Amino acid sequence: MRRNARLYIVAVLGGGALLMLALAMPAAGDRPAQPSAPLTIVFTPTAYYYLPLVERQPTPTPTPVCPPTSTNVYVGGYAFQFDKDNPVRPAYNHADKNIELRSYAPLTDSSQQPVLVDYGPPGDETQPPQFATLFAPYRVPTFSTLYRVYNWNWAPSPDPGTRGALMTYPVVTALGMATTRWEPLYVPVSGYDIGSGIEVIVLYADDDTLALRYTREDSSGAPGYTVHIDNICTDPNLLALYNQLDDPAGPRYVYPNPSYDLPNLPAGQPLGVARNTEIVVAIVDTGAFLDSRSMNDWWQIRPGY
Repeated sequence: MRRNARLYIVAVLGGGALLMLALAMPAAGDRPAQPSAPLTIVFTPTAYYYLPLVERQPTPTPTPVCPPTSTNVYVGGYAFQFDKDNPVRPAYNHADKNIELRSYAPLTDSSQQPVLVDYGPPGDETQPPQFATLFAPYRVPTFSTLYRVYNWNWAPSPDPGTRGALMTYPVVTALGMATTRWEPLYVPVSGYDIGSGIEVIVLYADDDTLALRYTREDSSGAPGYTVHIDNICTDPNLLALYNQLDDPAGPRYVYPNPSYDLPNLPAGQPLGVARNTEIVVAIVDTGAFLDSRSMNDWWQIRPGY
C-alpha cells in the first residue's frame, strides 16, 4: 500500500507561538482523478499590545495634628480681677496672656549656650515652678533653641497695642525644649498652693499655647509667676472648659467684677501633649520675662544633670 506524502508548513504567530499545517501530497506514480486547483494559503497575523497594569492606591488616612479626644477632667475655680482695663481687654488680644501675640525670635548671639546657667542662689524662698516636672519622668531636656521675646507697646483697651523691639535683657527670655511628638506634658510643680490643693489658674489657652498663673490674680502683671508654654496640643477638654469660662459675654469681661471662674489645676495635672519636636517655655515674674535657663530657680529639680 502506498502512502501519501505530507507537506508541513510552519508559521510563526505573535508572541512566538507556532502554527503547523499538514497538507497531504500524492505519492509518486499516483494520478489524481482530476486536476487540482492551485493551493492558496492566506495568513493574516494578529497584532497584540501589552500595556502596564495601573492600579489606584487607596488614599491613606492622615494622622491628626493633635489627639482629637481626651479622658482628662478639669474644673473651674475662682480668679480675681486685677487689671484696670475698661472695657476688659480680651485675653487673646492681651500680650501678657497670649505669648503668640507678643511673639519671639531665635537668638543669634553665639556667646549664649543652650545649657543651664548659674545666676547664684535662688531668688525666692518658696520653690518657683520647676520645668523638669513638665515631663514624666522628670528630666532636663535638650535645649533645642534659645529665643528672645518681643517688647510690647501698649494702647488703651480694647486696642491691643503693637509689637516692639526684641528684649535685650536678659539675653534669653524663652527656651526651646526638645520633645517627642505627642509626649504628655504636666503642670510644673512648685512650692505654691493657691487654695484647696490648686497650684495654677489658666490665664489663656488656645489649641497650641497656654499661660499658667501661680496666683489667683487674672493678670501677668500682678506679683507672682506666669509660665507660658507654646507649640503644644492643649488638652481638648481643658480648652473646652477655658473657652466656656472665657465667654466674651460672660463674667470675666464685666468691669468691675471682683471674681469669676477660670480653669483651676493642681500640680502634675496633664495639660496636653507636645505638638512636635520642640516646645517653647517662658517665665514671667511680676510682668518681667526672666531667663528660662536659670539653674537655681526653675531647675532646682534636675535629675541626672
